[in-house]
Amino acid sequence: MLLSLFLFILTLALLYLSSHSLIAHLVKIFYRLTRSHETAVNLIFFLLLPGVSLHEFSHILTAELLQVPTGHLSLKPHFRDGQLMLGSAQIASTDPFRLTLIGSAPFLTGTLTLYLILRLGLSLNLASLTLTNFLPQILSSIQQLSLLPLLGVFYLLFSISNTMFSSPSDLQAAGLPIILLLIILGTFKLARLAIPPLILTSFTNLFLLLATIFTLILILNLLLLLPLKLINR
Repeated sequence: MLLSLFLFILTLALLYLSSHSLIAHLVKIFYRLTRSHETAVNLIFFLLLPGVSLHEFSHILTAELLQVPTGHLSLKPHFRDGQLMLGSAQIASTDPFRLTLIGSAPFLTGTLTLYLILRLGLSLNLASLTLTNFLPQILSSIQQLSLLPLLGVFYLLFSISNTMFSSPSDLQAAGLPIILLLIILGTFKLARLAIPPLILTSFTNLFLLLATIFTLILILNLLLLLPLKLINR
């Protein structure tokens, strides 16, 4: 399970880094075209609007379900502490447990949405992907779609994956359950207690599935990022 957990954490971190780099390069290109920082930021916002909406509504909905008061929801780009924020949701202070659930909600809903898009939109059997059949399965799935549906699928993957972590606090909130899991595993190890095989298998399969999803999105980000870097030189 530790290997699958490591792959999950690694792909998650790489996805976070590629996302911020991709957005930064897009802002530069839009600024070159428009010569206006405000216009460049607005173009990024509208480009990522589906993902921004899912992100902020995930915060609000989770807070409401946990009976935490919510305030103003903003779907408007702005800068906070020198960092570009594509949206914001006002959430009242609450206990650490509920705060973690609210903070990690965009990651959970975003990941679930990415899974559904890949599974239903591209008809990919993610659990069966291996290093040997990885490329053939993806190419086969792509060939089954006409151009417009295919572009729609890739656009949603791009928009949602690059807005799951709008700020470092979102990444920290998503990482807290992982830290908790590592503490639990360490406690079992120190106490020399055996973890039930069913639990180990379930977590191993889950982390491998998540690592597979993030790897696919990471490939898409890199395919977009490489030409953008060349343009921005």
